[in-house]
Amino acid sequence: MDPQARRTPASRLRSAFPSLLVAAVALGYVALDLGGEQIPATVPGDVPPLVHAALVLVQSIALLARRHRPLVVLAVVVAADLVVLATTAGELGIGALGVIVAAYTLARRVDRTARLVALVAAAAATALVGAAAMVVGPVGSPAGVVLATAAARVVVLYLLPAVVAEQVRGRERLREALDAQERSVERERREDADRAVRSERAALARELHDIAGHHLSGIIVGAQAATALVASDPERAREMLRTVQDDARITLGDLRRTVGLLRDDEPEASGRPVAVPTMAGIEGLAEAARERGQDVTTIVEGEPRSLGPLAEATAYRMVQESLANAARHAPGAPCRVAVTWTDDQVEVSVRNEAADPALVAPGASTSTSTGTGYGLAGMAERAELVGARLTTGPDRHHGGWTNRLVLVGDTGRAS
Repeated sequence: MDPQARRTPASRLRSAFPSLLVAAVALGYVALDLGGEQIPATVPGDVPPLVHAALVLVQSIALLARRHRPLVVLAVVVAADLVVLATTAGELGIGALGVIVAAYTLARRVDRTARLVALVAAAAATALVGAAAMVVGPVGSPAGVVLATAAARVVVLYLLPAVVAEQVRGRERLREALDAQERSVERERREDADRAVRSERAALARELHDIAGHHLSGIIVGAQAATALVASDPERAREMLRTVQDDARITLGDLRRTVGLLRDDEPEASGRPVAVPTMAGIEGLAEAARERGQDVTTIVEGEPRSLGPLAEATAYRMVQESLANAARHAPGAPCRVAVTWTDDQVEVSVRNEAADPALVAPGASTSTSTGTGYGLAGMAERAELVGARLTTGPDRHHGGWTNRLVLVGDTGRAS
């Protein structure tokens, strides 16, 4: 839509107001002439006052287009004023208001070089024509008066409007800079909020993956084992199914508590806070894996000590994810969990042997690194969060896979 079409009557009136003022000057001049007031003498070849009034009306009409054609409008308005000056011995200034308005608009809307050239040229023309008209006029003004009048015209008609326009332009630039700064601050605030939301979502995704991945892997392994034992050992199969049921209930409870943290209508997650996993729970992970049929051994060396909650949760989740991956990708393979405490670091490693080909389903992957990779990505993100070192990869000498997490120095305490 054309911007002009959206302008309100009030904005149109404000835009036309300077033109109306100039037209009022012309009408007032005509009224003075008709009322018999003394009109300044003109140079030879009397020019009727109505002609001067018509020239000022031309200025007012031209000023209607001052915002779109400031250079052209200034040329028309100055030319009309020069005619008035030349035909009144430089004494009649009824065209001055139109020149002031045109000079101000040009100084506001034209680039620096163009407005400087235009204003200097117009000022020079006004000074020369006005001075010449005063010198050759009937009275013959003294040189000092001529120079002072010419200088006054330049200052009033061009210099002052240009200074005021520059002040207004400076305020507009300042306002634009402040608006831009405010928009930048608001944009940064939104980006910070978005980053916080993404970080919370990533943390929740890791937590859900760690919980669901660990327990569901155990459920799948237990269900497969129970299926294999149905015919040969029904009692053992029923025991495995009971273990599967227990794992399913634990998984459901953990998921409910985790998701409950996001609900406003379930304060404190149904009355019970979610426990933060700790290093002490690693043995429980190994015991749960053994109950599902995994061959898991644990080794603890050195003197255990208390670490920060983030560091302990990182180690716990790494072991949890590693055991789940071993059950999923290397069923039947022996798995070794080792925690080594020294004075300046804590090392937690989980290594599984190569998968037993007889227990791997046709088409199933035996590499922990395949698949979506969310588990390994979650380990890496948690390790980076607490400043730990994480290495993962296949064991080239003995087959299988090893995940190793090293918490250095006071990393755990600082967390």
